[in-house]
Amino acid sequence: MKKPPTPEHLPGSRRMLTLFLQLPPEERQRLQTFAKLVGRPMSWVVRDACRLYMDAAEADPESLNPLRAGGPKLDMANAGKTPQGQRGRPVATLGKK
Repeated sequence: MKKPPTPEHLPGSRRMLTLFLQLPPEERQRLQTFAKLVGRPMSWVVRDACRLYMDAAEADPESLNPLRAGGPKLDMANAGKTPQGQRGRPVATLGKK
């Protein structure tokens, strides 16, 4: 007889939340290098780093004030958007056929 699935709000649940991250290529390479160094998968490194960051922030909430005060340094209307290449016919060059 099959055991029914455990709801995620009950103790003993091992269901993980899936997150998708977008990283610049140099940050991804840095993450891959570190994951190989410690011998763990990248998902473990990200999960552990997030946990440590939140633990430190909860222990000293005042340390986040500089981040809150400065606000985002980028235009939120363009955040996460990749510049698109020009579409259509190529521009004709003079003197060439």
